[in-house]
Amino acid sequence: MISPAKKITPVFNKQQRRLVWTMAVLTVIAAGLLLVFSWRLSRLNFLPAWSSLSVLPALFQGETMRETAVATLPVFSSTEELSFLSSPDGRNFAYILNNNQSQQLVLNEKAGPIVDSVTFMAFSPDSRSFAYTYKLKDKERAVINGLVGKEYDWIFNPRFFTPDSRYFIYKAREKGKDRLVINSQESRLYDRIYEPFLSPDKATLIFFARDGERLWRGEIPLNRGGDQ
Repeated sequence: MISPAKKITPVFNKQQRRLVWTMAVLTVIAAGLLLVFSWRLSRLNFLPAWSSLSVLPALFQGETMRETAVATLPVFSSTEELSFLSSPDGRNFAYILNNNQSQQLVLNEKAGPIVDSVTFMAFSPDSRSFAYTYKLKDKERAVINGLVGKEYDWIFNPRFFTPDSRYFIYKAREKGKDRLVINSQESRLYDRIYEPFLSPDKATLIFFARDGERLWRGEIPLNRGGDQ
């Protein structure tokens, strides 16, 4: 005959009872905090992260987009990319044509001479002047508004227009030495000219140059009034 099962009552010592009560109390506190936090969240009005930003106008709300064909380009191969430059005001443009082993610069559909390579091109900040440099037979020249400059062994950076658009400045190498050229005016030759820069008021071109054992500091005033 099988005896009926006896009810087994777990017996906890004092330390275990204290641990059970502590866990129960912490559970009740956590549940209460969760309820309070959920109630507070339900009363908050969340705004999208972008709601504080200004609203940008949508395009084409009744307006008509305008476009005008300004040039007919030659046929390019699928792997060839056009070197293109627009003036700051968007009214003029220039690009470089690749002709086998030579290049040709086109300014507003007017093609320049065929050269070995066009090495630089830039519009002035006021969009009224254009300058580029090119290599031909191992020599390099600058062209400013169609006027071809002197032949040098190498023309290199910096090449830039001044902010008032009156001067185009570049460094050139001749017979192994450097000189600065401002429009068509040249500085004397130095062994090396380090990168020139404009003064804070943009009225002076400042440069450092090495000539033999001496380091020179030069200042060239840039006339900002009258004709160039």
